[in-house]
Amino acid sequence: MSSGVSRFTDLLRHRFVQGPVLWGLIGRLPLYLVSLALTLHLLDEGLSYAAAGLVLAAYTVGTAALGPVIARRIDRHGQVPMLVLTAVVHPVALAGAVYAASGPRLVLLALTFVAGGTIPPVSQVIRALWSTLPLSRDERSTAYSLESVFAELFVIGGPLLLSALMALGDSGTAVVVGGVLSGLGSLGLATTRASRQWVPESTARRDLLGALRSRLLLILLVLLALSALCLGVLNLALAAFVEENGSAGDVGFLFGASGIGGAVGGLWYGSRSGATPKGRQLPIACTAFTVAAAAPLLAWDFWSMAVAMAIQGSSIAPLTAILYDLVGSAALPGTVSEAFTWVLTATTMGGAVGSQLAGALIGRFGWSAGFVLGVLSGCCATVLAFAVSRRVVAVTEARLSRTAPTDPSALGLDT
Repeated sequence: MSSGVSRFTDLLRHRFVQGPVLWGLIGRLPLYLVSLALTLHLLDEGLSYAAAGLVLAAYTVGTAALGPVIARRIDRHGQVPMLVLTAVVHPVALAGAVYAASGPRLVLLALTFVAGGTIPPVSQVIRALWSTLPLSRDERSTAYSLESVFAELFVIGGPLLLSALMALGDSGTAVVVGGVLSGLGSLGLATTRASRQWVPESTARRDLLGALRSRLLLILLVLLALSALCLGVLNLALAAFVEENGSAGDVGFLFGASGIGGAVGGLWYGSRSGATPKGRQLPIACTAFTVAAAAPLLAWDFWSMAVAMAIQGSSIAPLTAILYDLVGSAALPGTVSEAFTWVLTATTMGGAVGSQLAGALIGRFGWSAGFVLGVLSGCCATVLAFAVSRRVVAVTEARLSRTAPTDPSALGLDT
């Protein structure tokens, strides 16, 4: 059994892992870039904050409305067709939105709706691969840990890439470049052997609920939403904190501290043995997440808050990796891509609710009220995790015992 960093290097030695990791990085780095750059472009074109907010809402609604539809097509017909289709439509729609920013509002809303709905499903596809490829339990755990580390890197790297593009051009150019990179990553992923040979399971019952027929998945989605609510308070709580203890530009540094902590936490968790069932690890990870969420309440100045954010960030990646792994096990046959699409929906909704509630509380009681809300959300997640732990262990262990053998040659994916 590998230990430490060698667990990651051993995983990356598999040829069928290298391609998805590389193209996944390229395709997902612009995720945070596009939304930020689009906001700047709309304001540069003279739209009001209210109008820009409406356009961004259309982008988000498009993602929520079309994402599950695309995922179901993947689960029925394979990954390649949807990866190629979205790789073309998404950047074209974004470019159209940039061009139409000063034109008729309905055209702009329609283009941003399509752009949001056709964001290449790179994350869903890769997480589905980690769930279904012939990996050992330790390798699968390491793969999901790597996903959680990448998630932190995207939060940091996207805005940095935006700054570089803005230095070379303007916000509209940044939007288009972001769309092209997303499409390039999606096309590259479609060419990998793992994606081309991924075979959808044909045993799924075709109905309106789809992946949501799994009760265990619903529980995990609630946990994901609660953890996202805890993190959703950060945008406003940190802004309010630096207003009292620093300057507005310091917010980015605090988020960077959280991202660094998250990357360290993900690497640490990924280096550990995966022998303990994830269902038993879940309540422990939720408890650590909740305790770490209270760290910002102890901050008294900017530097102590930076340390607190690094501590909080370090707890995020292990919990995320565990939840991703469990979602892959909880998904009913033939619904794994859709299940991971609902993960994105749950976290988006949880984060939005957290931001809204935090805004109301901070306005009345100050920045600390936002972090108190985050701790309360973490407590709810922890109670739920302890309540369902035994059921999670029983269901996931039963499903893992029916997975394919861990011999890559069985799928023509030999290393």
